[in-house]
Amino acid sequence: MNKQISLHNMLKYGFMTVVSVSLLLSQVTQVQQVGAETAVGFSADVARTVKTGDKVTLQQNMVYFPEQLTKSNNLNHLAIEYYGTKGETFKVDAVAGEMIRVKDSSRGTLWIPSWYLTKEAVNTKSIVPKTIQLKSKRNVFLAPDSMLKWSGTNLRNELVAVAQWKDWYGVLVDPVEWHKDNIIYRPGLFWVHAKDVESEKALPDGLWNKDANVSSDVIRELTTFKLKAGDHSTSVQKLLGTPLIKETSSNLQMEANGPMQLGETWRYERDDAQFTVTFGKTGKIEHTQWILPSADSYQAGRSAGDDYYFTYDFITTPLARTLEADPVWRSQGDLNFTYLLGGNDDVLLLRGDDGGFSGMHYNSSLYAVNRSTGKELWQQNAGFGWFTSQMDSERKHVTMYSAYNPEKKEYEDRVRHIRLSDGKIIWELKLKKTSGTYRMAAADRSIIVEDAPFELESRKGGVTVLDSVTGKIRWKKTLLRDVRILNQGAGDPYVLIQQGDKLKGYDPLNGKEVWSYKVKGKQLNDPALDAYYTGGERVEPLLDADNNKRWMLLGEEWVLLDVNTGKPEAVYPAKSSERFEVLDEKYLFVQRGIGDEEYSSAKRYESVLYDAVKKEEVWTIKGRATKAVLEGDTIYAAIDGIPAAIDKHTGKVLWKMKMTSKKNEDLSRLASSSFAVLDSYLLLQHGSDLLVLSKEDGSLLGRFYNIRTGSVDLREQQARNGALNIAQDEIYVGTANGAFVRYDAKALVEWLAQVN
Repeated sequence: MNKQISLHNMLKYGFMTVVSVSLLLSQVTQVQQVGAETAVGFSADVARTVKTGDKVTLQQNMVYFPEQLTKSNNLNHLAIEYYGTKGETFKVDAVAGEMIRVKDSSRGTLWIPSWYLTKEAVNTKSIVPKTIQLKSKRNVFLAPDSMLKWSGTNLRNELVAVAQWKDWYGVLVDPVEWHKDNIIYRPGLFWVHAKDVESEKALPDGLWNKDANVSSDVIRELTTFKLKAGDHSTSVQKLLGTPLIKETSSNLQMEANGPMQLGETWRYERDDAQFTVTFGKTGKIEHTQWILPSADSYQAGRSAGDDYYFTYDFITTPLARTLEADPVWRSQGDLNFTYLLGGNDDVLLLRGDDGGFSGMHYNSSLYAVNRSTGKELWQQNAGFGWFTSQMDSERKHVTMYSAYNPEKKEYEDRVRHIRLSDGKIIWELKLKKTSGTYRMAAADRSIIVEDAPFELESRKGGVTVLDSVTGKIRWKKTLLRDVRILNQGAGDPYVLIQQGDKLKGYDPLNGKEVWSYKVKGKQLNDPALDAYYTGGERVEPLLDADNNKRWMLLGEEWVLLDVNTGKPEAVYPAKSSERFEVLDEKYLFVQRGIGDEEYSSAKRYESVLYDAVKKEEVWTIKGRATKAVLEGDTIYAAIDGIPAAIDKHTGKVLWKMKMTSKKNEDLSRLASSSFAVLDSYLLLQHGSDLLVLSKEDGSLLGRFYNIRTGSVDLREQQARNGALNIAQDEIYVGTANGAFVRYDAKALVEWLAQVN
């Protein structure tokens, strides 16, 4: 064919492009690329009708190639990240052989087979997937009637056909290394002629069904290629079959500060893979997620190209089957994360939080539900301002400090005393404007409000002690700037104020000094002020804490102080490279950073059991062991995020949950809650699941049905204290999709025994 453009050929191939009529009389020069073959086929003929700068439109969904393909390409090793959608338009950057090069602002350089720009491509039909085997020494082609071809000998024995054009089949070629360096590579679409097919077999509907006998790799290829946002659930049902279970989805709301939007997540499970599809209220796909075992490292949320909601998780923890345990009730809140704060026999006090920070936090709330039914009783919203709360010693009221009034949409520091049973505000105190910040704590029948100046301010701060029943001021005290209020709750008998090298206990009724403790050395930074801190004593929200003795960072020492007398019971040297959890009055479980003076910058970690009575280290193990609980002679903890059991006396690791990778990887971020011991089982929020393990050997029994968990920055201590709790044969679970759930402990143990 010569360079003069033929009107006959343009009409014959129906090329859809914005080209001036003068193009009919012009001569077009083809861009030559190094290594490009001379192409005289159908697509090449079409390509010659377009020149650099022309606008072209995709006539069919197709594959964007990252490079110009030549006969030397190995189709098993293509790095395809993006798929194209019918109707997309581009300006041509170059023409080479049978391919068009375009540039996209977000996706970079893309190569398009020119056949997909023709009217002929419109007639491509999606077909019921089928496997085909090629005859010996037959080829696969870039497009129908293409001159660019590759031997089918090097491809796997069976190819999956997903499209048809006349007597051509569009087949998928999945790269051998389809995920690498955090990048997902997609199957390519190529073409074979029907005459070259030795045999074909239609794949059944419901590929995930056991009797379908289809491998997980083939299903992954098909879902990657076929499923897209907006597809209806009926197409998923036809392709994969009925899901094992249907669960409440995560929050699908994409607008900042928009109301929660929950959809439905279908879950498919088998021994070597799991797959979930999430639909919005209209039944259309919002998200998909592959969960696959990894022999290398743990990687979550990987996606191909710009399809960020079609994700792949490669996990080194075992695949957890779903256990369909029935809760007593499930209470749905309106913010993503829920935590237990306290309660009494009739009412539970909860915190709701959207999980945002650094300008992305819009809402948090304090609310109450009926303990028997889960019905919401009342709610106080705090907007994007932070809030704190303190329950009274009788557990009938809660006092709330908040810095922002979402109803007025303005900052307003106020303290409100709220009746737990119905949310009635018993009293309210609006605080004067301050250049610093307010903090609130509690002591016996008292609320403590601190006006703390910022570091660069010259003014002094102050503390005001209120009668918790009436809200009336009992006494005030002017304080220096280097002041710490160390009260933990209404069980504290005195107001605990540290100024410089003195910690003093003041009578909450009259402000008189009761005792004084001499602090040794310069005051070190309290790790409890670190937003990521999860150490110290664990607060059980529904149990009365023993506030008589408490570990406090005083100067250069951690001191176990009797707050009734101000007398020290034990001392542990404080180091900025260490954190610890309190197992009981005798034992501290220390996480020690090695390789840097600061804990957060350590190169590695070890864990130490410290006997505070004998003042000695009992044993040391490698790794950072956290979220620990002591039961008898066994410590259950997450060692670098992996559930484990440790002998209290010897430090011998009795068992660790089996992993699919031998890498020594720190997965501490996955273990968000504390362990809960339930008879012969252990419960733990890990990643997005509530797991149940055998206490005897650490074997993973499964994940709880319809419980979506998750960790969120800056709420680590809240999760440790209130994301998973057992009290009075009741199990309470906070979630990451606004639900708060109660199980019956005895019934659950009986059910687990049957399942196991």
